[in-house]
Amino acid sequence: MAGPNQTAALALVATLSNGQADLTLAMTFYTDVVTRLALQQWHTTATPITVTSKNSTVNFPGNLLELLMFIYDNDVLSNLMLRELEALTPAWRNSYGRPIAYTLETETAKSGELFPVPNQAPKPIIPVHGLPLGEDYQPGNAIAIFVQSPPDILPILVLPVALKILAREYSRESNHTDLNYATFAETLADLLLKALLRDGTAKGQPPVEEEG
Repeated sequence: MAGPNQTAALALVATLSNGQADLTLAMTFYTDVVTRLALQQWHTTATPITVTSKNSTVNFPGNLLELLMFIYDNDVLSNLMLRELEALTPAWRNSYGRPIAYTLETETAKSGELFPVPNQAPKPIIPVHGLPLGEDYQPGNAIAIFVQSPPDILPILVLPVALKILAREYSRESNHTDLNYATFAETLADLLLKALLRDGTAKGQPPVEEEG
């Protein structure tokens, strides 16, 4: 089911193209545009991750595209390659204690292994306030910060996404091909995205201050 912002972006494509855009192709273009934006870290989120005592394996959400940071008990864990763990200790899978690192090389893309293996179960997160990453967060738990495959785009991306779809629509061979319009749409979309990044709107970062 399409989200409200996806619907708004596709409606904007239809409006700005004066009905010329092929809406079936527009959906294909939408998927490609959103995937590219997600891989550029436009859609990031954080979620608690279940850690089990005496078990090194942790499972990540199915919509994870790229893991940016893994936090255990308020500390950022190091992402180590398998050979680095084996250099530390060949029996790393049998080492128990407070995790200081993890590896993604031994498991599927949606899971990893902790080192050392946790020797105690974390305190449960009881969402009294409905804020598992805020007031309800309990030390000893794990948090994953990751790029996600979003269920819907951010509201601020409706116009840039629509423009990038239009750039593809008017650059393809058709009875309304217009390379000048396609170039204009792509350029304007990139300018809008750059402006959003500069003021920190998209990723929660502080605004970029001008020099001088």
